[in-house]
Amino acid sequence: MKKLRITIGIIFIAPVFIVLGLLAIILGNILRVLHLERASEVTVHFILDILIFWILLWLGIRLHVEGKENIPAWGTKVCYIANHQSLMDIPIIFGAGMWCGIVAKKELYRIPVIHGLLNVLKCVAIDRSSLRESMKAIIKGSDQIKSGYPMAIFPEGTRSRTGELMEMKAGAFKMATRAGALVIPVAMKNTRKSFESADSLRPVHVYVRIMKPVDSSALSEEELRNLHTLVEDEVRKALSELPGPYGRG
Repeated sequence: MKKLRITIGIIFIAPVFIVLGLLAIILGNILRVLHLERASEVTVHFILDILIFWILLWLGIRLHVEGKENIPAWGTKVCYIANHQSLMDIPIIFGAGMWCGIVAKKELYRIPVIHGLLNVLKCVAIDRSSLRESMKAIIKGSDQIKSGYPMAIFPEGTRSRTGELMEMKAGAFKMATRAGALVIPVAMKNTRKSFESADSLRPVHVYVRIMKPVDSSALSEEELRNLHTLVEDEVRKALSELPGPYGRG
């Protein structure tokens, strides 16, 4: 079934992805060169909204989102902290209304079109094999948050192949705490079943819970040290409460 879904993607999604992706890259960069930063962001988000709708349609994904009211106004210093199961996690984050830059593994930047989209969305490449390069990425993401551009990170460091939440690395939270950002835990469930672990062509219900923000600027030193544990517990609890079995790949 996975092969069949990939075939569907190539036939129906890939051409639209290339056309709309290139359009978003070109228009977004033109507006940015003209110093029309907000117009660039709005244009890119509008085009990619259409693309994400198309992706979800052809992959048979039914997206259910709780907590949209917890998404702050654009320009707020915010960092989304999400669990990571699938290649579909990034489009699901955007489809749920959380437009932001993503801390993405450097390998994605080798793929044509995706490279351009990551740049126009102000994503940050991270090389997890190098502590020094990882810290550079965290600092860059933190600086973007300080400027009012939202960011998101997957603190587990890699995709969970079982659906179980893995340990969230404390270092990943420095991007948020260094900027004094609002930390928003995000739980995503069943994203892996929509692609990597697909076992049928039936619609897949993907659930997203956007939780209440934690103001990192108001935390004590001890609370900051334990922030990763607090967020990990909240995400784990949400995954157990969202519909469907928890912990199956």
